Amino acid sequence: MENRIFEMKKQKQYKQIMLGVLVGASLMYGCKEEEAIIEDTPCPKITWYADADLDGLGDPNVSISDCIQPEGYVENSDDKVDAKASSINVPMVFKVTGENCPPCGGWGWTAFTDLVDRYQGGKAFSWANYGSGFSNGYFRNQEAFPTMQAIQDRFAPNSSKPNFVVNGKNYITSSTDAQTAADAFLLQNAPVGMVMSSTIEGDQLIIHAEAEAFESVSGTYVLGAYLIEDKAVGPQSGPIGANGDVEHHNVMRGSLSDNAWGEVITESGLSAGTKYEKTFTMDIPNGYNRENFSYGLIVWKRISTAHVFVNAYATQ
Repeated sequence: MENRIFEMKKQKQYKQIMLGVLVGASLMYGCKEEEAIIEDTPCPKITWYADADLDGLGDPNVSISDCIQPEGYVENSDDKVDAKASSINVPMVFKVTGENCPPCGGWGWTAFTDLVDRYQGGKAFSWANYGSGFSNGYFRNQEAFPTMQAIQDRFAPNSSKPNFVVNGKNYITSSTDAQTAADAFLLQNAPVGMVMSSTIEGDQLIIHAEAEAFESVSGTYVLGAYLIEDKAVGPQSGPIGANGDVEHHNVMRGSLSDNAWGEVITESGLSAGTKYEKTFTMDIPNGYNRENFSYGLIVWKRISTAHVFVNAYATQ
């Protein structure tokens, strides 16, 4: 009923516009014996696409047909990511863990579960990182692209397990200190924010990612996209796995690039107000449960061969 009323109002508006044109014409050229009939004149509808981020580009997945351009809609469908990046920081939080680590399936399991729950809703990008050491390679051997070992080597080399890392700093066994650091980071403004859209076509995952700079800063910056699978089933030493395989929280399934870090988006620094776009793809391995997928983005600053965390984005 509401759609019918809306359509009638649009028809009436169109007719009023047409009547005004005819009246104007009669004043200019004089009256004619024939009276124009406009009551049944159809409204020429156009497809309009939602422009939620007001960048002049429309979302191909959200459209309406109307005679007149609705507010917040445009005529093109060229926007791959129709969302506005946030300037609120999103921390990177991961557990350095192993399938053969008894504490990782005990107090470490509980501590990580608490962190995951605390930052639900995209407040943090969190995952379980199964690098070498106290690991039988079960999850590491399933990665779509090898990523976990590179991350462990960079941020927690030769560490004990479980350890908790936030934004590249290893807080060793203290999940409390890790939480404090993550909470503090959330209160700061981000130099760059991210948004993304994802689709799965057959066995291919496609992520369109966009990073927007809020500050101008020098350096080389890299944008990485990552696949996470929650409730991935596998072995775990410790009390949680005493009766067999269990569902693991937020297992890293790998980078969507041919390296653990991602793709360079600028070598000449971030420029405030500039958007940097990248499209990532991954062939989804057999055995992954797509219903439990979530995704994360990270902007790294590359200094020589090292990657320094800047900010993250998560769909978790």
